[in-house]
Amino acid sequence: MTRSRRSRSSSPAPDDQPVVRVCDQGELVAAIPAMLGFHPRHSLVLMATGGSSGRRLGLTLRIDLPPPEIPAYAEHAEVVAVSAARGLLLDDPVGAVAVVLAPGTGDPSCLPHRRLAGLVAQALAEHDVDVHTLLWAESTTGGAHWACYDACACRGLVPDPAVTEFVVATVAEGGVVHADRDALERLVAPTDPAALRRREELLIRGDEGGGTTGAADGGGLAVEVTSGEAALEAAVADAAAGRLALPDSRVVELATALAIPAVQQTALQWSAGARAAATEQLWAALTRETPAPQAAVPAVLLAVSALLRGDGALANIALERAEHAWPGHLLSGVVRSAAEAGLRPSDVREWLRAGLAPERVQPVGAPRSGRRARRRPA
Repeated sequence: MTRSRRSRSSSPAPDDQPVVRVCDQGELVAAIPAMLGFHPRHSLVLMATGGSSGRRLGLTLRIDLPPPEIPAYAEHAEVVAVSAARGLLLDDPVGAVAVVLAPGTGDPSCLPHRRLAGLVAQALAEHDVDVHTLLWAESTTGGAHWACYDACACRGLVPDPAVTEFVVATVAEGGVVHADRDALERLVAPTDPAALRRREELLIRGDEGGGTTGAADGGGLAVEVTSGEAALEAAVADAAAGRLALPDSRVVELATALAIPAVQQTALQWSAGARAAATEQLWAALTRETPAPQAAVPAVLLAVSALLRGDGALANIALERAEHAWPGHLLSGVVRSAAEAGLRPSDVREWLRAGLAPERVQPVGAPRSGRRARRRPA
């Protein structure tokens, strides 16, 4: 399941804050890539709604559709509906939007995945959440057909997302919309295998030769921390200036620095600082260029950077890369808990200031001081 960023209109700011409005069902479908960070295919997309109007967009999540041709489609559809509803309930929504994205049947009166759409509405209704918009669409691209599952049988064409107010505002704020999930995965995919093998050998030699392990005496460790932070500082400056280069020696130097817990903490704080865009660029490049298991650290840092922007899709993909590079990596597990809790960017900032304390991770909608949740997920 992919959780996503929150739109400007879902901010926990007061309800009278200016918002970007989505005017109709077609614009709503066109807004999905801006919410997720990519154009989903063969997907069920759910959006939580709330606020004083009950229609303020909140948490958005995506889950793969069950193949309609499989014999156990009905059972798979029920599992998908229940799982998706449980994820959306983390936002404690008043209402919900559900959109099925799948190729059409060619018959306007026979929309695909109607059973799944009904199961989703039923699963949320059991928690007093009204699915007030239940749609099918061929895709999220301009000109695609959309239609309502409801008796109104409304239908139309998806406008060009690039000219809708919502998407324009998202891109203006620095949001990036990728062609598909594969494009996101390429952002973290390992680079040239030969280069990774060379760097792995260099890192192994460094360990055998007494390279940093965090076990140095106080003075030696302080020097290593200072040196590591200086190396990161130079790399971030190069990324900001558009001249970042990562030859073997620099990748090894940075991977060695990021193995020091104190340097990791500094790197986490930089992800929320004034040069957040440059640091995110560095973490993405190092995720591709660093061999396993050391690639886990920049991948986790990339996930944190994505969460700070509300980009849940990239955060999840980065965490998958980290978990594959280093199964059981402690920092990956801690950040995974934050991603699954659906924390808002402001919550992630507070969490960073608290030192990533696991006990500070609360799901969106969980009771906080002075507030009682309306309902809990089953």
